[in-house]
Formats: sequence, structure tokens, C-alpha cells
Amino acid sequence: MRNMVQRAGTPAAEATREKQSMKQKNRIPLTSRLAPVLLASSLAIGSFGCAGSPPQEEAVVPIDPAIEFSLNDLDGAPHPILDGRSPTILVFWATWCRPCRRELPELAALHAEFGERARFLGVLSGEEKYVNEREARNLLAKAAVRYPQLRDSDGKLSKTFGVKGTPTVVVLGPDGQLRYHGTTLPPRWEDLLE
Repeated sequence: MRNMVQRAGTPAAEATREKQSMKQKNRIPLTSRLAPVLLASSLAIGSFGCAGSPPQEEAVVPIDPAIEFSLNDLDGAPHPILDGRSPTILVFWATWCRPCRRELPELAALHAEFGERARFLGVLSGEEKYVNEREARNLLAKAAVRYPQLRDSDGKLSKTFGVKGTPTVVVLGPDGQLRYHGTTLPPRWEDLLE
């Protein structure tokens, strides 16, 4: 059998070395190939996912009390957003959002404390295929959350209040005037519910 080893300096060895060098130059590192994917993913999560950032001042249009704005809960019962008598607390959340899940027990306690002075309404935004109602019910039961959970299937309410991610808390006065808009729970509930 013939010896297949190429010796340095031979034309065949030079050609092989040149091919390997070109392959090395054309090879794109895995991190460089993944960078656009990771950037796009982080932008998508930042735009639509868990907010988890400090509250920000935003120009949010209050609801006009003359407009009948109502959403159905998970059982199909309609709930007006404003009742004209007490403040409304809207909690925009998602089942896959970890900060939202962590807030549920605290929201249940706040509802127990302030539920006589304000209306608490949870809001699950998104099309049916993106909202797992069974999981939502399980999480709510586990955290002992007793206030209605509304379906914002078309995202109209979320758009009205400039909701960019979850969790987002919006507090409205009885007249629809915006009292709070943020991605964390307000620090002083008493002031907001007067």
C-alpha cells in the first residue's frame, strides 16, 4: 500500500494547508451566529414580556366615564371597568410571567385589605391561543385571589393604558382619572384610594 502522508513543501500539502486556512477564515464563531437571535429575543421579551422595571411616567389616556368599557371574566360574565363609585385597580398579568406569579399572594392580601374601598380586576391580555385559562385559574386558586379576572382578547384595554409588559398596575379614580401606572405595586395604596 502506498504511503498517503503528505510531506511539507509538496504541492499537495500546500493545497491542503491553503484549504484549511480558507475554511478557518470563513468559519463564523457560534457566538457571532447567535448574537442576532439573542438580540431579537431580548427585544421581543422587552417589548411584550415581563416588564419588571421601575414605574415610568407615561402619557396614558384616562377612560372617559361616558364610554361603556366592559370586559368579560373567565366565566363569561361582563364587568364594567368603571363603576362611578369607587377606584378601580387593574392588574395586567400573564401566567408565564414570574414577577406576576410572585405578586399574586400580595395582591390577594391587598384585595382582602382594600377590597371594600376599591374594585380589583385582573386582566389577562392576548388571543385565546396565548392565554392558558386553566393555568390562570390554578395559580389564582393557589394564591387565594378572589377578584374577577378579565379577558382582554383583542388587547384594546392594554393599548388604552399603554401596557408594554407584565406585570402592570393601573389605578383609576371613580371618574376614570389615572392615579397610578407602573410595573410594580404602588408603595402607598391609602393615598391612591381616597
